[in-house]
Amino acid sequence: MADSAGPAMPHRLRQAAAAAGLIAFAIAALLSGTDRQSREFPSAPSVIGWPYDTGAARARAISAFIQKGPKSAIGFARRAILSDPISAQPISLLGRSQLYAGQVQEARKTFEVAGQLGWRDGMTQIYWLDQAIQAGDIKVAAERLDALLRQSPRDENRDRFLAIVSATPEGRAAIALRLKAVPTPQWAPFYVSDVKDLPDEQLTQRVDVMLRTGRGVWDCAYAAAITQRLIGANMLAAAQSVWSANCGTSNSLVYDGGFDQLDTTQARTGFDWQLSNRGDVDVRPATDITGNRSLGLEVTSTRSLPVLRQLIVLPPGTYQLTWRTPDTTLNAARGISISLDCENNLANALPGKPDGSAKDRYVQIFTIDAKCPARTLTIWLAPNFPIHLDEILLKRM
Repeated sequence: MADSAGPAMPHRLRQAAAAAGLIAFAIAALLSGTDRQSREFPSAPSVIGWPYDTGAARARAISAFIQKGPKSAIGFARRAILSDPISAQPISLLGRSQLYAGQVQEARKTFEVAGQLGWRDGMTQIYWLDQAIQAGDIKVAAERLDALLRQSPRDENRDRFLAIVSATPEGRAAIALRLKAVPTPQWAPFYVSDVKDLPDEQLTQRVDVMLRTGRGVWDCAYAAAITQRLIGANMLAAAQSVWSANCGTSNSLVYDGGFDQLDTTQARTGFDWQLSNRGDVDVRPATDITGNRSLGLEVTSTRSLPVLRQLIVLPPGTYQLTWRTPDTTLNAARGISISLDCENNLANALPGKPDGSAKDRYVQIFTIDAKCPARTLTIWLAPNFPIHLDEILLKRM
């Protein structure tokens, strides 16, 4: 029996050691799993005090910050750094806790380290953005804000930060410079589309930035969103400027006078052509054999109707409007009359006169006063005069 017991002991020891190893591995896996879970769910059960507890320590720090105050979070934040010393996030958490605890100099040193480890942490960006603003360094402030918004285009503080940096002409120039970067930053579309609740002062700032930025950053669809918001705020001159800068296709004061951009299947906004949706008005794009586009129009009602209209902001003065009626009989071309007024009234509409440069080109002269800041250019068509319309141009004389 004694002889047989000898070899059995090492075997049992090996089994015990293996079991202990498995248990240790399982405990480590459990701790690691709860640590990772604590990063996504800070209230989940977790353990700190082991070498890989950064997630748990961060969760405890956040919880302590909220429930007991920033000073109580500092120890847990330091523990998170011990477990993950090369990550900017726990260092940023320590800096935030120190800052709100009134330890200003310690916070600055901490955020200096966080910045050296990379700029992908939002709080680090916000800290140095604030420092740049306090120092009056608008260029650096715009750079830090750009970096923050590239990571989080819909950051909850976005509009507040943008308003602060854009408060001066220098700040707006710096923001415009960031927006003109190639490739275009991903927050650029939201800059002009998330504007529904912006106060008028911030709308004015964004208009100035857009005009400084110039063409190429936003397509017409994005520009239409802020244009419509400006129209709703009765900021018509600003709306016209934004629309022309991003959507204008010629030197004409009329947008898309050749109907090349017109999509009759889409809703139209801003200073685009507004089409009649009546059942007795037929509006259809047409293309001739050379590929030139025009608009086919016909009214089947018993009276003249508005078939097209466009809002235009014009200062007082005298203006010349010209248009062509290709593939249209001379008799049918006489069915068009045009008004450029505040009331959109048929009584103010007048027919065109041949301008002499081409048999299908007509001209009308309008004198504008200061009665209203924006006028409606309306194309009226008499019944049973099918026409094609093209090359609508409006210029100041």
